[in-house]
Amino acid sequence: MTIMARGAVAGSVAAAGFGDADEVLREVLRRTEASYLAAGDDLVASVDLLRLLGGQFDRLRVTFGPENGDRLAALIDGTRDHVGQVQAGFDSFLAASDSLRLAVRGVRVEVADLDRVVRTIANVSINARIQGNGLIPPRPQVTAFIERLAVMAAEAEGILAEVREAMSVIGADMAAMEEVTQELREELGHRVLPALGRFGRVAEGVLSRQGELARTNAALAGQMEMIDADVARLVIGLQSGDATRQRLEAVRGILAEARSGDRDEALLLELTQALVAHAVETAGAEIAVSVRTAESVRAEAEQTVAKARSFYLAPAASTGGVEAFDGALDRVRGRLDEMRQRAVDLRERLGTILKHETALRQIGHQVRLSGLNAVLICAKLGEEGRALRELAQWLRTLTDESDAIVLRLQEVLGRTAALADGLGGDRIAGLDAALQGFFADAGSLGAVMADIGQGRGDAARLFDAAGQSLPLRLRQAEQHLLRFQLLLREMAFVDAALAARRAMLGPRPPLDAEGAARMLALRKGYTMQSERDLHDRIVGGALASGVEGAALAVAAAVPTAPVAAGDDLDDILF
Repeated sequence: MTIMARGAVAGSVAAAGFGDADEVLREVLRRTEASYLAAGDDLVASVDLLRLLGGQFDRLRVTFGPENGDRLAALIDGTRDHVGQVQAGFDSFLAASDSLRLAVRGVRVEVADLDRVVRTIANVSINARIQGNGLIPPRPQVTAFIERLAVMAAEAEGILAEVREAMSVIGADMAAMEEVTQELREELGHRVLPALGRFGRVAEGVLSRQGELARTNAALAGQMEMIDADVARLVIGLQSGDATRQRLEAVRGILAEARSGDRDEALLLELTQALVAHAVETAGAEIAVSVRTAESVRAEAEQTVAKARSFYLAPAASTGGVEAFDGALDRVRGRLDEMRQRAVDLRERLGTILKHETALRQIGHQVRLSGLNAVLICAKLGEEGRALRELAQWLRTLTDESDAIVLRLQEVLGRTAALADGLGGDRIAGLDAALQGFFADAGSLGAVMADIGQGRGDAARLFDAAGQSLPLRLRQAEQHLLRFQLLLREMAFVDAALAARRAMLGPRPPLDAEGAARMLALRKGYTMQSERDLHDRIVGGALASGVEGAALAVAAAVPTAPVAAGDDLDDILF
């Protein structure tokens, strides 16, 4: 909008039907007060907005400050360490799981060998019974050996049936543990750990931008402080409106004295014209400065707020949210608990097998002794007992093999039990502790990052609102000041009316004593020294000789009471 267009909006006083000089003055005074009050309201609102923005800058200064940056860096280091511990704990867990699986496979191999030997012994028992039944007449010692062997073989098979049952359950446990391990490998290895790495990289990215954010925030804050100072000067400058009001009221006061037919009418009209010219000139210079300042401040505010909006509204890197890991953590911990329980169950199954080790040893020892006795008995039988003797010798070989298998089984069972204890205890506990440690630090880190994001979000919303309100308020204040600037042109109608009236009067008569006293009284009514000086120049030109001149000289010589600096309305805020 151009100045002329804005003038049209303000409206001409004369065009509105105010033809008389006093009426025009009264309307100019009303509009002056309205313009400055409206400008004051907009500037006060601008000051409030600037204070609000200043508080936001102070909060951002803390958010982006070195103390928060140090805390962020420490949390990132701690989180990075925990990520390493989680990775190491998971690797250790997988290694322990693989070792346990291999150990159980070794148990299965030894149990299968033991099953083979026990079944062979049972077959030998059957063959021994067949051979013993073929002896004529029957030999009581051979029959006793066969019976004992059958009992021991049956007992060994019963124990082995329990072992096989335990191994069957262990197989199911291991299959379930393998399934859990695969799920953990998928959850932790393919989802959680990569997500933790991304989270750490995002946090490092936030930290790396802290310096840039702090510098940009400080620069924007500095620009806003300068705008705030300029607006404050504009507010102080509004006192010129009050000074203009006082000058125009003084003009109205003098004009009211210039009644038609008054002896001093010409002088009073000249004085009124001079005061009008002085008021317009002074107010024009002051309002020109205010308008230029308002335009500059408004333009600077628009640029700064736009820059701040662009900066704070820029999308920040998403943290992915620590809460995004909550579900994964619950799933992982649930699987770890399941794995821990299965390891405990596996340990119990291994204990079931291990507790039969002594019984198997004793059976093997008794079978060996019975075999030795059978060999001696069959040796006395000669050729008739040869087949039984060979079976008895084979039993001794089988029991030796059985003892070796039981020894190996004992060793592999102990190793497997230790691995199951380690997996269900230290390995899972270590991984769980590493995960808990990560989530503790990551929670704090996420909170700091959320605060940073919240700070930027709050700033973005505030600057988005201020981007519309602050420039609008400053533009409105500028419009009101421009209206007053254009309003001063209306004083030309007053000047023209005064000039026309003065032209009708002819030369002014010299002042008499009464007129001099009157002028002195009017002079005392001024509130500004510049008005008194102007009055003295105009009235001084009316000095004449004679009694009137002497009276005027005496009146002019009477000192007026000095006006205290505090009473000069030039210093009164509008």
